[in-house]
Amino acid sequence: MKTSVKFGIAFALVWMIINMIVYYSGGSIGFFKLGIMINVFLLMTGIAVGLYMSKKDEGFAEGHFLADFKAAMQTGIIYTILVAGFAYLYHEKIDPSIRNTMIAERTADLHKKFPDDTNFLALQDTDPTWAGKSFDDFIENKEDNFESIFSSSSVFIAHLMGLTFFSGFYSFFVTLIFRKIVMRGPKKAS
Repeated sequence: MKTSVKFGIAFALVWMIINMIVYYSGGSIGFFKLGIMINVFLLMTGIAVGLYMSKKDEGFAEGHFLADFKAAMQTGIIYTILVAGFAYLYHEKIDPSIRNTMIAERTADLHKKFPDDTNFLALQDTDPTWAGKSFDDFIENKEDNFESIFSSSSVFIAHLMGLTFFSGFYSFFVTLIFRKIVMRGPKKAS
């Protein structure tokens, strides 16, 4: 197995273990926003360590930029697939409380903003989408939207897209920084 793939798996496992520790300690909901930052940090660190160890295995041989970028992306994509899959399972089977809390918060905000049909009638005047629809249809439609936005499959897709973007971004810049700063040889005398 390639070194870059090993580090993608290792850092994804670290993320999964952190998530499960927080879940079993009962802090899932409060950890959600901090967890996102830790997730992105682990992705970046995994890419950097994976690329460094891949180059170390090669004896820090001078190679092409694209070969180094590929090694960095391998780490990032493996991490992305494993974490996105875990996120789906986590929110679907292990702990749906985060998803349910977000849906409940959005629904409460909706009912606060539209406690009765007075505000809805004003909305109908400005938004032709709701013309001819009842207040109950509006509330039901919005609640269904919240359900679909915070579904486990939506969380999976968001993780997949977001982490893939960050994988490409971090892979490019980590490779660039490694080639320009970390792995440059001594300056040659003229």
